[in-house]
Amino acid sequence: MSSKIINIVVVCVLSLFVADRANAGLIIGNHYSDNAGIQWEYVGYFDLADGPDFFVVDNITPYNAIEVAEFKFGALLAGGDYAVSSNDQATYLNIANFIVNHKAWYDAFDKNVGIHITGESVLANYQGDSSYDAIGDISAFIWDRAMVGENINHVFKSIAVPEPSTIVIFSLAFMGLIVRRIKTNNPV
Repeated sequence: MSSKIINIVVVCVLSLFVADRANAGLIIGNHYSDNAGIQWEYVGYFDLADGPDFFVVDNITPYNAIEVAEFKFGALLAGGDYAVSSNDQATYLNIANFIVNHKAWYDAFDKNVGIHITGESVLANYQGDSSYDAIGDISAFIWDRAMVGENINHVFKSIAVPEPSTIVIFSLAFMGLIVRRIKTNNPV
């Protein structure tokens, strides 16, 4: 077998190995996609029922889910975009199957509405008075009708993921330079 054929086979095998490693590196960890294709990394969660009980404590401020995420995970979220996402547990039994849908669980001041899921950054102070005391006010951090462990809001931080094709093209170009270097050092 000539050295040219051996070099080509070695370069092809190494290229496949590099391409395989590039693709595997993108799917390791707690990464999730939203409907727009943005990649997110799981940060943590908070329970709707972690907050105070507004029947017991006066002057509770209602928070939307983004505000609670900042309150609970401020240092971990610094310097990036972040999202809150909750999926109905009947549909998504395991967080590994979640999609980032930018929705969260909220408790409504109106007893007829109760616990419901809506946008992650909706207006929590419907009346604009900074208290959880009017019909239309909602909060992602109020222990009232919510049961501990039932209405979980998950927090994600956006991540930059390189495309596998970019890594593969770079790797192939690098392999080509190596082959060219070998050819110039070993003329036939």
